[in-house]
Amino acid sequence: MKESRFINQNKEKWLESEKLLTSPFKDPEKLSNLFTQVVDDLSYSRTYYPNRSVRVYLNKIARQYFSIIYSHKKEKRNRFSLFWLDELPQIILYSKKQLLISLLVFLLSAAIGIFSSFKDPQFASTILGDSYIAMTKTNIEKGDPMAVYKESHQIDMFLGITLNNLMVAFRTYVFGIFLAIGTLAIILYNGIMVGCFQFFFIERGLFVESALSIWLHGTLEISSIILAGGAGLTLGSGLIFPGTYSRLQAFQLSAIRSLKLMLGIAPILVLAAIIESFLTRYTDVPDFLKLIIILLSACFIVGYFVVYPWLKSRSGFEVPLKEVRLPPGINEAVSYTRIKNNADLLKDTFLFYSRHVNQLLPWVLTVALGMTTASFFLAQEENIIYFNEWWQTLLADMVHALKTPTPLFILINTAGSSVIIYRVMKLLDVEFKKTVFTVNGLAFLQIFVLTGLMYALIYLGGWGIFFLVCSFGLFLLFAFTQLTEGTGLLYGISKGWSLFRANINQVVGIQFILLLLSFSFLLVLSAPLIYMYTTILKWNFAQTDVWSKNIVHFIELFIKTFSFYLVLPILTSCIAYLYFTLEEVSSASHLKESITRMGSRLSKSVKR
Repeated sequence: MKESRFINQNKEKWLESEKLLTSPFKDPEKLSNLFTQVVDDLSYSRTYYPNRSVRVYLNKIARQYFSIIYSHKKEKRNRFSLFWLDELPQIILYSKKQLLISLLVFLLSAAIGIFSSFKDPQFASTILGDSYIAMTKTNIEKGDPMAVYKESHQIDMFLGITLNNLMVAFRTYVFGIFLAIGTLAIILYNGIMVGCFQFFFIERGLFVESALSIWLHGTLEISSIILAGGAGLTLGSGLIFPGTYSRLQAFQLSAIRSLKLMLGIAPILVLAAIIESFLTRYTDVPDFLKLIIILLSACFIVGYFVVYPWLKSRSGFEVPLKEVRLPPGINEAVSYTRIKNNADLLKDTFLFYSRHVNQLLPWVLTVALGMTTASFFLAQEENIIYFNEWWQTLLADMVHALKTPTPLFILINTAGSSVIIYRVMKLLDVEFKKTVFTVNGLAFLQIFVLTGLMYALIYLGGWGIFFLVCSFGLFLLFAFTQLTEGTGLLYGISKGWSLFRANINQVVGIQFILLLLSFSFLLVLSAPLIYMYTTILKWNFAQTDVWSKNIVHFIELFIKTFSFYLVLPILTSCIAYLYFTLEEVSSASHLKESITRMGSRLSKSVKR
């Protein structure tokens, strides 16, 4: 049955259901009968119209009835638990070959590290570094081989280790974009390093003591790196083995699933950092307690990532993993009335970028060049984000650069970001082909104010930066809401906040995915390739030439600035598309309009 016919047959019943819900006096028998009918219609719409507004409309009515009739009962499952207990295990099964390859490569490389250390006594110094080897030998002579874990304060150590673990894992994952070769290289290096590190203690008769201390946190940490390697291979497999899809479409599919796998790995890395920072330092703890923690960690990894997905596959998953519907080309019309999940929002976002890349690139280049020039000549050096060496982490450089922000730094970045956001809004206005947008000088001023508030959070220090990272999507939602509603800034913030509160899971989910995508893209730019090019450039100038150093520094700064403004349109357009989904979920306005139009057409046909 066509959706229009389904709506036409049942609209009177649905309208009666809505009237009964708003009525102060409710007939219990009538309430029960209408609830049963609405639930039956909802079940039908879920089967035949899963991504249409009619399903959301009926679901909204059914939930209102449910809250009245069964208000004392609790909902069985939310999306958070559904991801961890149903969706992620399916993704693990989907990536089982890649995960197995990652494990085998790591074990082989660890064996290479052990064998090479056995044959060459200087191999450990080559891999681990002379300073680290000298420090460890000094600790062994003092009778405390694991003293390295006691040197830093617990909190500082936790933050540093968490950052380092996340960086290693995401670098392992992101480098899968280089046809999976980058991921395999990082796994190989980490495996050799672990094997070399462990053999260093074995040949000194400290196997038991070192293993119980190292693998206390290493069980989770190394397992996460192997899992990240599997995610990276999954990412690269879309490019290498596209199957019946185009190479770009296959990459989109593999990117979405591998990114969800990385979301599942992140908490394990944090837990490993907690153990290393707060437990590993106590080397005098009885060995059996350490062994228990190691065994529990191993049981968790094997149980959740091996046994549990296998058992679920036998018993059946609650919600089968769906393929993302990919369009045949970039000219497909975007629907602004259909309820979309995060995968569909990302698909529309990248299609928007593909359609308008020619209009966006000149603006990005111009703004990046202007921002780089202004920052280079006007801002203080400590307020400029740049890289000294490729292996220094992106986040560490940014935190260092944002320690002492100046008003000029805030103003410059606000101006550049506002111009790009405004340009994206103009392009969306053309696409939407309706007059509800108000993209003019006043709109730019409001965007400038919201963007300035975002950057002003940097003044609050570490917590301000953390809040900025966690809430950038909310600020963009505020900006787009006030443009679409054609109202003032305060109303846009109020309306955007209400949409956020009503759909907090989807907003937080898409924002976290966008954050990981942006971070991954910027991480690729800090690869050795960029560092090699700038190093070769430096070789062509004398060390005493100050002007040549400034040129190289300007080029490095431009690359990072340009990269950031390449990502900003993705963030902005995705949140804009999200607004239409949140608005339709909240009001079902387009569904009601279609029902009204259908009723009008039916009345005219009856009169004829």
